[in-house]
Amino acid sequence: MNAEPTPAPGVILVDGAADELIATVVHALRRLCAGQPLGHLRAPPVLAAAVAERAGYAASFPHLLGTVSQGGAATDLVLTPAACYHVYPRYEGRTLAGPEELSVVADCFRQEATTEPGRLRSFRMFETVLLGTPEQCLTWRDDRLDRLTRWLETLGVEPEARLANDPFWGRTGKLLAAAQQADGLKWELAADVAPGVRQAVVSVNYHKEHFGAAFGIRTADGAPAHTACLGVGLDRLLLALRHAHGPMPEHWPTSVNTALAP
Repeated sequence: MNAEPTPAPGVILVDGAADELIATVVHALRRLCAGQPLGHLRAPPVLAAAVAERAGYAASFPHLLGTVSQGGAATDLVLTPAACYHVYPRYEGRTLAGPEELSVVADCFRQEATTEPGRLRSFRMFETVLLGTPEQCLTWRDDRLDRLTRWLETLGVEPEARLANDPFWGRTGKLLAAAQQADGLKWELAADVAPGVRQAVVSVNYHKEHFGAAFGIRTADGAPAHTACLGVGLDRLLLALRHAHGPMPEHWPTSVNTALAP
């Protein structure tokens, strides 16, 4: 199971064994996260620029957003920054009869600093999104954080739960990040991905009504829907597994292979 750097920093090539293992991890995550019947999407590496604008990503994270240009001019597309941004437009204008949950995998891009192993610019992400009431979203978020903690422990990567914030841009962004931490809206599960390098491999986020209001999604009582999401960095998780157990999955502990079995 190998991952090789390319001439572009923060971009890697993986071999067939690593690609197959990622597919196995996705199946395991879908089983683990399924509460109600869980729909699943495979999203493209590009997103409508208008969606990134309406969702607030372009304003909050302009330093991370990659644009698609033609002949030097911007097109109507950006590079997908997070898998969940493909979910919200599917529910635009809808009134939910009850909570809805959907998982999605996407090839994502963020213009990250690339001095650390695992801090990739191009990477694969698995996400599940819940749309519902505030109570439903908070209960779901706490449950998924607990499930993923126990699962990562089974995988032997020794997860560390920590309160976190998103890397918002500018002076206003510092205030948003402080408020996000103060309200406990974002939690991460960090693990060692290389000697002396510990990074988030899982994040769980409660967005309040942000996306429900942006896309006109409402609950049965007419209020803007709240949303929460769980994200897993698939390439980072592979790095954590390789760091913990070595590069050959057939030599990993039985408990790890059992947890990943189809």
